[in-house]
Amino acid sequence: MIIVETERLSIRQITNEDAINLTKVLADPMVMQYSTVGVHTEKQINDYIANCQNQYDLNGYGHWAIYNSITNEFVGVCGLNKHEVDTDDVIHINYRLATDQQGKGYAVESTFGVLDFAKNTLKLKAVHALIESANISSVKVVDRTGFVFIKPAVFRGFKVDIYQVAL
Repeated sequence: MIIVETERLSIRQITNEDAINLTKVLADPMVMQYSTVGVHTEKQINDYIANCQNQYDLNGYGHWAIYNSITNEFVGVCGLNKHEVDTDDVIHINYRLATDQQGKGYAVESTFGVLDFAKNTLKLKAVHALIESANISSVKVVDRTGFVFIKPAVFRGFKVDIYQVAL
């Protein structure tokens, strides 16, 4: 099921057929460098898929697969999560792109697509981003997509900066 289509990307629900492609992101130490959950094994990738599908049913959102609309090449994952940070429940965006897909503007494009879905379908008023300050690439993405820095925090034992965009 397609969630969002942008100029170059098709963002859709993750299925079991995505398992091999997901290894390009979730099992890559470089891509997962700033992940609070780390590099995934094959079993963890299968659990990730099941969790994504469960989140769609529970919340109407979760992580989605990103594919190039023209070539149907796998780009990565993006989506929304809900977590408690500093006693506040926040819905935050995240994304992971395959190494060979980075530097093409896909993180910004998929972020705008997910924000559009959050505003128009989910009727959210704001979305957050939780980013380690050393993750300069992600800081640049949130800067380009309208997020503003709110405050530092600790999430899953990691120091992160919280950003927010009003929708």
